[in-house]
Amino acid sequence: MDFPVYWRAIKARLDGELARSIPGYFKDLAAGRIEPIREILADGKRIRGCLVCLVSEALGGRIEDAIPRAVAIECIHAASLIHDDYVDEDARRRNRPATWTVEGPRKAVLLGDLIFAVAIEKMTEISRWDGLAVAQAIATVASGAYQEAIDPSDLARGVTEGRYRPELYERIIHLKTGALFGAAAKVGAVAAGASPAMRTLAFEWGARVGEAYQIADDLEEVLTLGARPENSPVRLSRLAPLFLCFSRETNFHASHLAAGREADFREWFRNARPLLETRMRHKIAARLDMAAKALGDVPKTRDTRMLRAAPSAIVRMGVDLTPISGR
Repeated sequence: MDFPVYWRAIKARLDGELARSIPGYFKDLAAGRIEPIREILADGKRIRGCLVCLVSEALGGRIEDAIPRAVAIECIHAASLIHDDYVDEDARRRNRPATWTVEGPRKAVLLGDLIFAVAIEKMTEISRWDGLAVAQAIATVASGAYQEAIDPSDLARGVTEGRYRPELYERIIHLKTGALFGAAAKVGAVAAGASPAMRTLAFEWGARVGEAYQIADDLEEVLTLGARPENSPVRLSRLAPLFLCFSRETNFHASHLAAGREADFREWFRNARPLLETRMRHKIAARLDMAAKALGDVPKTRDTRMLRAAPSAIVRMGVDLTPISGR
């Protein structure tokens, strides 16, 4: 079985388990208040939940022990998207209106908080180690989001104060995405009863896969910038750490995103895009290599073979990895 086949089977199971779990998870809510949560948790690729199951089964665990943990991880991811959409002013999510546009900003944020809290509660009920792993992941993801620029004025202040430097991008992709992928892999190892050393290896593997996935997602953003002449200041500011990461090679400066400098940004981007794309693809490949090295001490068996093959397949879900010349 290859990873896409495995993923499809696990996704179908997680979709059903999430739908069944919602009433029990949110039993303190009135019936009419649960429907928004059903919509929030509907759909999604379930990649993080799939990693829980994949790691657990690869290390000899039972799928029945992995599924509840995978459900909690998917809840955490969904809650983070509620907050992200509001902060980033994204009006749609998964072909539906974003939660904050339907519920209003205040209720959307509170719903996200509620889902976070319930996920921690459910994981703590499984074990102290599971609860600690997801609590740490939530704190780390929030830390990454907090360090991103919200708008051009915040970006300008950050650059002036030295908060936004070329190396910030590497930190943000770990905090925002790598940490939750790593936590998913770690709790999969916990579900399998793996040793502390193996749990650490699982986290490192998952974190590198998550970082590669985030770079691929950002690359998708870069590839669509040229197709949209009107890009929101929030969207561009969100990509500023990426632009700064390659500023020495592309001559990017934060002032390119200042009000009234749209023409300057478009000219810079037109010249910089080919190099940006090349460098980002190199970064994706480097993260995949790091993920492979993280598994260096894991025995090579039939069960662990998919762990080695999965990262490239997961990243391909985010972006087309064909070379530039082939696009």
